[in-house]
Order: sequence, then C-alpha cells, then structure tokens
Amino acid sequence: MNQRAICELLVTRLGQESFEADATISRIRGFDGESPSQNNNFCCVDASDKLSEFRGLVEINGNQYLFIAQINSKNQHRSRFIPAEEVLADPSGKPRKMQSIIQKMILGRNRGVVLIPECEDEAIDVIAGLIEQGFHDLASDYRDVIISQLEKATAKA
Repeated sequence: MNQRAICELLVTRLGQESFEADATISRIRGFDGESPSQNNNFCCVDASDKLSEFRGLVEINGNQYLFIAQINSKNQHRSRFIPAEEVLADPSGKPRKMQSIIQKMILGRNRGVVLIPECEDEAIDVIAGLIEQGFHDLASDYRDVIISQLEKATAKA
C-alpha cells in the first residue's frame, strides 16, 4: 500500500469511527490544498518507529474539518476532527501564502529548522499557520526568533 493510500485509509476509518459508519469522507488533503502527496509529505508531520502523526483537512458529510490522526506501532490510533471555522482564518481550506515555509518548519522542527521570510507580513502568516495547524509551541518559539532578529536589526541601525 502506498503512503497516500495509508493516509487516506487512516483518515477515512477514523472519520467513520468518530462520526458514523456511513459518513461521507471526501477531499482529504494537506494544508497546501493538495491531496496527500510527496509535496506535502503525505500529510505526515511526525514519524518514528513508535508513532506516526498526520494532519490536514477533510470534508465529512459536507463539512470541512482539520484532522489530527495518530497511529502507533501496535496499530492503536486516536484522532481529533476540529471544525475548520474554529481554527482556520480562511475556512475554505485555501492554503496560506507561506504554507511551503510552514510545512518545512513543521517537518524540520526536531532538527531546529527555522526559515525567515522576507517581510513582517510573511512572518505573521507563518506564525498564524503554525497555530492553525496545532503547533503552538513551535509558533511561540518562532515568534521569539523573529523578535530577536528584529531587535538585532534595530540595534545595527
């Protein structure tokens, strides 16, 4: 089974368990607005021998949700489905302008990857995206880095 199928099967099964067995599950995609693919790491935000975690967007019975799905090495799983309007600035599911940077930071967070955008508005978009996608601590750390960079730039001027 390929990685896309694994993600889609997991989200479908957990959606039906969380809602109802005959729930209509459709449009499973990453925060980039695309179906699970190599470009969005198949919606996988963390993977180890013990636990894999997937995050993205899904439509269930015609309503859009943010999903957080985890499965461990013993095939035990848990999930959360949060209505998109509760967490996304644009609940249409349109990707954030800085989604590619957000994705790289999420995937590289354990290695300390920090990417600095070109301007303040882009940094704000990154912070908002990290919060929307459930990475509050990473957003806070990133904000601290941005403030530090601004303070250094001000001190030089």
